Amino acid sequence: MTPPALIDVKVPRRIEAPSEEVFDAWADPELFRAWFEPHRAILVPAAVDGLWYWEADHQGRLWAHYCRYLRVERPRLLEFTWMSEATRGLESRVRVELTPAAGGTDLLLTHEGVPGDALGRSHEPGWQATIARLAARWGGRP
Repeated sequence: MTPPALIDVKVPRRIEAPSEEVFDAWADPELFRAWFEPHRAILVPAAVDGLWYWEADHQGRLWAHYCRYLRVERPRLLEFTWMSEATRGLESRVRVELTPAAGGTDLLLTHEGVPGDALGRSHEPGWQATIARLAARWGGRP
């Protein structure tokens, strides 16, 4: 059986907060836990080669996710690996780019190398919902 082709998922969003605050919401374990809402997690402050783990409670069961920070450039960029059952065990990459903008920060999340099957494509609505929770910290709108 041929594995599915890999796709990239992109989720843009304006966040009504300074880029430093948005960055810290991703990089600080306690701030991250508050909006990311993992079921169970082992989180570390964002630093290159830092390993972290979290579980999502989805569709009535837990989904394990394994991640490693690749780039940490406060306040503009975080990049980390991402591996789960939904990536078919393949190591994909997530990049969170933050650009200061009038009234807040333009966030662009790019998740590269996810399988193009139904599980892989499910990352797009998953990331959209996740980023909406982040934006809600500051009263953000879509």
